Amino acid sequence: MLSANDILIGLEIAVVIMLIIVLYHALFIAVDVRKVVRRVEDLTTQLEDVFMKPISIVEHLMEYATEFIEEKGKKGKKGKKPSKKAKKTSKKK
Repeated sequence: MLSANDILIGLEIAVVIMLIIVLYHALFIAVDVRKVVRRVEDLTTQLEDVFMKPISIVEHLMEYATEFIEEKGKKGKKGKKPSKKAKKTSKKK
């Protein structure tokens, strides 16, 4: 017959074996989680590129349009002749 001491030793061995199995599975879970996180990071960078490309194009177009309008405004003020109304008001004074 088995004594209580033998049963406790058997249970300790079983617990140690189960703990080793749990750690082994935890190792594989950690590796899989790293792979998933890496894939999610790749996906987010791809999505960021997809969303940022049109935004950057619009930004460049807006910069070009504002520069064009500013240049046109500067050229228009320099070469602009006084209008007829401005001439009449200046003669009345």
